[in-house]
Amino acid sequence: LTQKVLLNTQYLAAMNPTAGSFVVNPRLQRLFATFAVGFPGAEALTTIYQTFMNGHLQNFSKDIEDAEMGKRVVQAALQLHRKVASNFRKTASNFHYEFNI
Repeated sequence: LTQKVLLNTQYLAAMNPTAGSFVVNPRLQRLFATFAVGFPGAEALTTIYQTFMNGHLQNFSKDIEDAEMGKRVVQAALQLHRKVASNFRKTASNFHYEFNI
């Protein structure tokens, strides 16, 4: 065994508000700063993903680089995700859907 010294370390943890244990021991929680961040809405997701897509499409020919192409791809992907998420609802017996979707 060798001793390791860790300095200037930060911890980040996340909890799923819809599954698992909903109670965090206050003695543990007092050691952390707690922030509650909701999932972004449809418009925010479109903006985020479209920014990435447009940046990626700049490396291609002018036909594909069109901003409308990126917008349509992002809208189709988000629509597909909504459809899959609504059909494959997670339950206690199917909790793995949360990670696979």
